[in-house]
Amino acid sequence: MASKLFRLSTVTLIIATSLYTIISKLIFDKIYLTSKIIVDEEFHLPLGEAYCQYDFNKWDPKVTTFPGLYLLSTLVFGNFRLCSTYWLRLISFLTSIVNILLYYLIFKIYHRQVAWKNVISAINISLLPPLYFFSHLYYTDVSSIMMTMLLLISARKEYHYLASVFGALAIMMRQTNVIWIGMLFGDYILKQLYMLSSEKTKYLKQVKISTKGVEHLTRKILTKPADILRKIDLQLVLDCLSYLSVLCSFLVFVYFNGSLVVGDKTAHEATIHIVQVFYFATFTLLFGWPHFVSSIVPFIKFSWRNKVFLAFSIAFCLCVVHFNTLIHPYLLADNRHYMFYVWNRLYGKYLFFRYAMIFIYIFAIYGILSKIWDSKDISFPLMYILCTVFVLVMQKLVEVRYYLFPYILFRIQIKKTTPTILALENLTYMAVNAFTLYMFFNKDIIWDTYDYPQRLIW
Repeated sequence: MASKLFRLSTVTLIIATSLYTIISKLIFDKIYLTSKIIVDEEFHLPLGEAYCQYDFNKWDPKVTTFPGLYLLSTLVFGNFRLCSTYWLRLISFLTSIVNILLYYLIFKIYHRQVAWKNVISAINISLLPPLYFFSHLYYTDVSSIMMTMLLLISARKEYHYLASVFGALAIMMRQTNVIWIGMLFGDYILKQLYMLSSEKTKYLKQVKISTKGVEHLTRKILTKPADILRKIDLQLVLDCLSYLSVLCSFLVFVYFNGSLVVGDKTAHEATIHIVQVFYFATFTLLFGWPHFVSSIVPFIKFSWRNKVFLAFSIAFCLCVVHFNTLIHPYLLADNRHYMFYVWNRLYGKYLFFRYAMIFIYIFAIYGILSKIWDSKDISFPLMYILCTVFVLVMQKLVEVRYYLFPYILFRIQIKKTTPTILALENLTYMAVNAFTLYMFFNKDIIWDTYDYPQRLIW
């Protein structure tokens, strides 16, 4: 029976990936014919072309990320001298296909008993509207996610040396990926310490730490730390060093560079922007709404039973929205992005809207936590929550691209899905993709500084 399920899931994966490739290639070509330069490609394409031609001395100070995308372009197409816009964009398209397989592999690790659901979930993530659109542009997002997925899979397969290599490559794509290395390192350390503190779990490959397990570990560290230290072996030390080598190297870079970003540091200054967590929760609710329907009744019951906590949550959100709503100049200036219209027609136009959204924020956060939290296995969810909050609150600019990988990690952790939920998720993504592509092809945005029409994108 298991072999039949395996064969069925494999065939389904091949068919689904083939359909994705054929249909997306048609869209890819149409996007290319519609516009040769789209928004930030203005900065990426010249550098990608230069690197592809082995000219590594060229740089644009407005680019704030490491040249990982350009180096990948050189590796794939450099020897063939395929360095035009079409081929450079094809990097994102090809990596989006690779990502389907990576999504499937990670779903197999997390959900072993539902093979066909893993295939559908992998395809659905690949169709996540902002991510799907960027799969047709020369942006860092899709390649960055490929490297972070390889990092995640390697760590989950206990290949920690390999995970550190992919972690370094992920940072080369986007510096904030260092957070996900820290997340996996923290998860690994917590589990290893728990194993060392408990004889019963010493030989288990898949370690699960309950809330009681954390209490037990804390008590052991505080009362008998020497017992844990004596059990540390060479392999654990080497695994830890593999992660620490990447993390410490990055900290050295930040120290000497004076910032996380390269290039224009003024556009991406570190800040505290707690409302970003609320925006991410709303993003997750919008694109994951089929998964949240089952949380409505439990949320109402929870709110009724915990009126004081609910009142405190509302008060806290009111204070955060009132005192910590930050507006980046890019948000107000660039009408080529959907967030420009969301802000100017809702958040910026109606002050009460910012506060009315608080109830949506609270429900969305409740839904996210209820979907990923498991009191019998809290290690990874705990690290995910801490690192997601940390990576988001540092960003002043409201940008959906910051939410993509945290959303993927959230989606991976959802344990209960049904055919109806997966179908609704798929239909939602395809409908939104159809709308955004229609707007891209049909809406011209005229800027005086350009002699060609600009296009509306995520």
